[in-house]
Amino acid sequence: MQQTASTLTMQDIADLAHVSRQAVSMWRKRPRVKGRDVPFPRAVEVMDGVEHFDRDDVVAWLEETGRGNNAEVRYDAPAVAMPEGMKLEDLVVLLCVYAVAGEQLDGASRDQLLAWAQDVDPQDEFVLHEVRTLHPGPDALRYVDDLVEASYGPADALARLDNGRLKRQAAERGLTDDVIKILQVSAQACRTYLGTDETVLMHGGDRVLTLALAGDFGAVVLQGDNVRDRALRRRAAIADVGITSTVTGPSIVAASIVRLAADDALDRVDGIVLGLGPQDVAIILGSAAALCDRLRDESERMRSQTLRGENLAMAVRLPRGLWRAAHRQSLGLWVLHGGNFTQRPRIADLAAVPDGTLDLDDLASDIVGALERTDHRAFRYCRRGDLSSILAGAPVVPRGARALRIGQSDGASHVERIHAATLTTSTPLAGHDILVEQAPGAVLLRHRSLGELRDSGHIVMRRGSRVDTGHADPEGTVTVASADGNWDSVRLDPFDAERHYPRATRTEPGDVVFIEKPRPRARVDTEGGAMVASPSRILRLREAAEIGPYALAAIINEMTSEGSEWETWSVPVLSRPQAQRLDDALRDSQLYRDELRRRVDATRDLTRALIEGVAAGAVTLDAAPTTTGITTNQRKAG
Repeated sequence: MQQTASTLTMQDIADLAHVSRQAVSMWRKRPRVKGRDVPFPRAVEVMDGVEHFDRDDVVAWLEETGRGNNAEVRYDAPAVAMPEGMKLEDLVVLLCVYAVAGEQLDGASRDQLLAWAQDVDPQDEFVLHEVRTLHPGPDALRYVDDLVEASYGPADALARLDNGRLKRQAAERGLTDDVIKILQVSAQACRTYLGTDETVLMHGGDRVLTLALAGDFGAVVLQGDNVRDRALRRRAAIADVGITSTVTGPSIVAASIVRLAADDALDRVDGIVLGLGPQDVAIILGSAAALCDRLRDESERMRSQTLRGENLAMAVRLPRGLWRAAHRQSLGLWVLHGGNFTQRPRIADLAAVPDGTLDLDDLASDIVGALERTDHRAFRYCRRGDLSSILAGAPVVPRGARALRIGQSDGASHVERIHAATLTTSTPLAGHDILVEQAPGAVLLRHRSLGELRDSGHIVMRRGSRVDTGHADPEGTVTVASADGNWDSVRLDPFDAERHYPRATRTEPGDVVFIEKPRPRARVDTEGGAMVASPSRILRLREAAEIGPYALAAIINEMTSEGSEWETWSVPVLSRPQAQRLDDALRDSQLYRDELRRRVDATRDLTRALIEGVAAGAVTLDAAPTTTGITTNQRKAG
């Protein structure tokens, strides 16, 4: 095994600085930092088209420039940088010797490594054979010591290895952290259902998944002795996870079949189900196509044969993006019980849950309820399925399947929502009309750019300020304005505004708040006193300006091309009376448009409130007006 000096790739630098790979490329192209040039370090070598940089040069550059989001780059650098020519599993072997023997490796001879391996693995179950065939150089031994020193113990060092450069070079694109959390919660829920501390985790074939779940169990059951099993034993020794070959109580089998073809995956599931004891539970992660969707021909027959055992307690379709190798593919999750026979498994389509709203505690509660086969509890996500329909060819988890909701006997909230919407939709809307006539004679059309108006002092441009949403106060009185309306709901306390943004420019009544990209947008601030959030800016018209604020905003919104700079935008030159009349007409048009938008929003709210109220059984449309008008509990949609 040959090694060179410790180096960093561009991706390594990004990992070290806690930024994206694109940010490092930008640093390299823009060496000017805080008013002076600090050139990016030069690559010391190029291997297979990938540039490598000296570790110490990179650390010194990051500390000098202050770039990145990691104040401890000097401590973390040894864990990120590594000599070239190493194999991931060779480093894991050395890390295992370090973790179990408790000896530093730097400067150790090969005989010392063999002696330590003999002491910690006399039966040659996980590391002795590998050390005998390994010939590490001094750089490898030193790197393992540096790695552990830069980590929070051997387990963290192993995690850094598994997420570092060598894993990227192997092009292994596994499960995301989000799905690992879902599986951990699922395993904890199954363990809670079994109700005993003697529960063990059965190795289901996926090393990463087994180690991710092992922390909540007393031991992992591993009965094989092949190369993959020895690799798992090494990682378990590093992470201080117990390994046993005997099962004395209930067990949980966690298996991932996402990499298998449909038929192979279903055959694997069938084998797992047949091996379950009366007190055992299995958690199966696979593609939604195999576990949840409708199948045909031989695949459908194989799945039906497995499900006829009535062991399926719960089936869930997970959202997309949880498997890096196929981020557009949905995954499925099965929870099976060896002694739990049911014709009505619980099902749920979590892909229909809005992003960021999945409550893992509620999901765990649903899993426990599914295993208990109880109807005496509410389910957040799951509803009952029908095994007979599934065996007849229906999908296991129909698209959009979700828990049933009990209608509220008190429909006051739904009625009030409908009433609030109809207060807007039921009132008459006056028409919007503008009187015009043909102008006499020919008119010489003149336009001036905003750059010209600025240079002549007719308008003034003021930049916005970068506003931190963490400073927002719902009770604040200082509004934050932007041309696109994205900051309309943000308020600041006036004291916080002065303390955090003392130099921020406030708007005055009649100011035009505008933005250039991605497309020109503008709006008129009629109230004033608002703080403008960057990248929005302010155009302030002087008395001598030949155009009004509403006309200027309308021209920016309707007649300005994308990608142009604001100084190039042109406006017509009008007489003072004509400019005033045009601005008044456009102001009325804008007020009419705002009123229309308010009514459209109210109609949308009314539609949703009607659907949800009637579907929940809280509102009925059978009500009729009384002779004295509409009662409190009867609201007529306008």
